[in-house]
Amino acid sequence: MALSFPHYPVPWPDPFVPEYKKVNLGKWKCEPTPAGHHIMGYWRPHNFVLPGWMYLQKVDNNWLRRMSLTPMELESHQPHIAGAKGTVVVAGLGMGFYLYNILRKPDVTRVIVLEKERAVVNLWKRSIGNPLHWEGFRKLEIVMGDALTYQPGFPVDFLYADIWPYLGDERALGITQKLQANIKAKEVGFWGQEFDFITWMMRKKLGGPVESHATLDNYLMFCNDIGLPLVERHHKRYPKFAYVAVTFQTAMNTKGENGAKLTAMALGTLQTDLLLDTITNRSG
Repeated sequence: MALSFPHYPVPWPDPFVPEYKKVNLGKWKCEPTPAGHHIMGYWRPHNFVLPGWMYLQKVDNNWLRRMSLTPMELESHQPHIAGAKGTVVVAGLGMGFYLYNILRKPDVTRVIVLEKERAVVNLWKRSIGNPLHWEGFRKLEIVMGDALTYQPGFPVDFLYADIWPYLGDERALGITQKLQANIKAKEVGFWGQEFDFITWMMRKKLGGPVESHATLDNYLMFCNDIGLPLVERHHKRYPKFAYVAVTFQTAMNTKGENGAKLTAMALGTLQTDLLLDTITNRSG
């Protein structure tokens, strides 16, 4: 009997994915990725995923994957798409997926993307066809240069940072703090921030299972300790989803029985969250 995961709804809408095409541009190219079965996302597993896309860079005669639109990538941006509003500064263009989703939001009025690699901008423009067809494109400004030196001369409502190569990169928090010191946004999000939250809890040595401490009160303490007004500070379910995301991603990199145990722990937390949310909605 084939393994089949139940559908676990999450608190954020499914993101939109722009259309791409194959492009070869010197040392960069855009290529499709295959469909797959039983693929782990960021918050939940998926029984089947459609083909996606990736950007590759040629380094020493080898093509290295630099960016991709896997379920993990798509889902990990959901809270930051939901949180974007007003004037938004985005550190890192990437494949433009995050940009595509926030430009179409009516409550996003201006978007400034900070990108230092001209080759990435050129590949993005070529791989998506005509960006003028994107909904809300006229809200967009691209500023070339080092994001860490950027200082806006206007108020910023939301800052999103994604300029490091790996999920859970230990440099991510420090980079975001440096960005925020210059930009001073009202609210901030950074890719993989869930890892920093869980790491913070573990360093506190609170005792008992880590899951039991994934609470809104602790998340607010984390935000206060790091000096960042992070997204989801009013979302009671978010800390549990942060725990689930980190546990799933850790399980994927853990072999054998221990990896299976971590996956079961994350699935159990998802199931409990779904049950509690259903009961709450019915009683409300």
